[in-house]
Amino acid sequence: MKGLGERWVRFLRLYGPTPHNENMYDEHINRSAKRLDVRPISFHHPVQTKLLALLQADANRARCVVLTGTAGDGKSRLCGRAWSALGGDGAVWATDQLYYETAATIAGRARTVGVIRDLTKLPGFGPVGPYADRRELLCAVSAAMLDPDPDRIFIVAANDGQLMEAWRRLGDAQHAPRVRALLENLLVRDRDPASDGVAFFNLSQIPCVDILDLSLSALLEHEGWQAAYDEATEAGFFGPECPIRRNFETLRQPLFQARLRALFVLLDHSGLHTPVRRVLLFLANVILGHPAVKDRLMQPSDIASLQAAGALHRSDIYDNVFGENLTPARRESLEIIEFLSRFGIGHETTNRIDNILIFGSDDEVLRQHFITLVEQGTPPRRLAELRTARTSYLESPETELDGGHPFLSSLVAQRRAMFFRIPKDQAEELRLWDLSVFSRAGEYLDEVVRPLSQDGRVGRRILGRLVNGLNRVFTGMLVSTDRELLLATNLSYSGSGLSQLLEERISVAPKRHERVELVQVDTVPTLVVHLDADVRCPLTLNLIRYEFLMRVASGALPGSFSRECHEDILAFKSTILAALERVRPPDAYGDLVFKLLTLNAAGDPADEVIEVADA
Repeated sequence: MKGLGERWVRFLRLYGPTPHNENMYDEHINRSAKRLDVRPISFHHPVQTKLLALLQADANRARCVVLTGTAGDGKSRLCGRAWSALGGDGAVWATDQLYYETAATIAGRARTVGVIRDLTKLPGFGPVGPYADRRELLCAVSAAMLDPDPDRIFIVAANDGQLMEAWRRLGDAQHAPRVRALLENLLVRDRDPASDGVAFFNLSQIPCVDILDLSLSALLEHEGWQAAYDEATEAGFFGPECPIRRNFETLRQPLFQARLRALFVLLDHSGLHTPVRRVLLFLANVILGHPAVKDRLMQPSDIASLQAAGALHRSDIYDNVFGENLTPARRESLEIIEFLSRFGIGHETTNRIDNILIFGSDDEVLRQHFITLVEQGTPPRRLAELRTARTSYLESPETELDGGHPFLSSLVAQRRAMFFRIPKDQAEELRLWDLSVFSRAGEYLDEVVRPLSQDGRVGRRILGRLVNGLNRVFTGMLVSTDRELLLATNLSYSGSGLSQLLEERISVAPKRHERVELVQVDTVPTLVVHLDADVRCPLTLNLIRYEFLMRVASGALPGSFSRECHEDILAFKSTILAALERVRPPDAYGDLVFKLLTLNAAGDPADEVIEVADA
């Protein structure tokens, strides 16, 4: 048998985007680990402590547990942890059944605990454990959920869509309508009078960055890596030139992890969820990706042949992050890779960055940047290829080759590497986030997300620019004011085009009950317009909306970045106007008065009052 280091890398490869994805399913992980005699990747899930506390003898109440979320969120793994905590037989759990039962003392007395490992796979007909069929089992679950002190409790794992579908199919069976309403309320985070009998865990609500942190720690601390170092050979597996070792050591670097973590925080604040299964797939691809091996994922036996072919350097961790080692079709089919590709890292640039890449090796001013950001950390073979391509480009920039000069096509990969290599203290100078389509992402993280997550306040400058962006969308004019929110319509009261009929000015600074503020709601930055003590209009400020409003405030046309965002902001204006009508109803009698919004040369708004008598 091979050493632990080689067996570990072969095991890790099974997590990657291979055709079979053997380690993507909990029921296969232990089987693969046992076959290769390695310890599986394991970490303490964020909800595990709360889950196991519900199953203790001293729990304050016996409750049914619902684990929901998307495929790959770790529901089956948590069920396995619960089964072990209940004293269940590990050999029984390894049989891959769909329903299990055991006896345990919970909340002061003996009870029967049923575990539905995967609700989706329960057969529609035939017995399920002691129950005649699936319907009878779910009716028993419904009764237990509504019982204040049930003799039987259940742990149910189900994808969120399938969870509701299962109870819809029960129709008007006893307790089913009430439990269906209960689950619907819990899915949208609403309280329900009956919710005390159910512990509801939506694993899709766990931030992606938390899953990344836990997965990274478990992966990097695995004992298999030290074994790989011990087994290293000079010109083979885990030797000095081995790309698996190089990628592993790069992944351990704090700066690389910080940049990767920033991208995952931005995914969270863009409403994009990545389950545990996909994060592990992603990390396996980051370390093992190579475009010229089977399944595009390296294994120990590939290193010698890659060394002989002079192709070790083609495994580039910075490309692997965005799935460039994979085929285009495979890349597009993996949502986590597709999500990260939306940042466009490397496809955007600045003159300064490209000058460093093209002229930095010969320019005295740029030379130090070139050394630290390009030369250091680049494999010698790859660096030599880049130098040859660069020299060829400078001597003959025009080429008849399809797709342009090869050096130009290499610039995207070089920019990706620079995104992960630019030190924090140079990020502002080199405009790090201009390498992404979201040039304000760094500002969003540092000046919005971070202060709000630490119970702080967003600076007046940021709030003012957001209000300025809103004003330009609301009015369709190049308004410069950022101290008040201008609510304007046009004669057709539509939300498009120029709006010059001023309905109201809302002060940004607190003024009686009026104000505009930026707060955190359920971990998400939210812009809130207060019209009265009890009337507020919130706008979730995700990354895309933030970028949109900041670009508009800087002079971009509203539709040039995102038409969808433009429509979202106009819909927000309509919401505010509708709320304004409820708070301040128009006078029943009197002259009709219009306020016509105009701007001076500096963009400052003024309103001209027009009265229509006897209207």
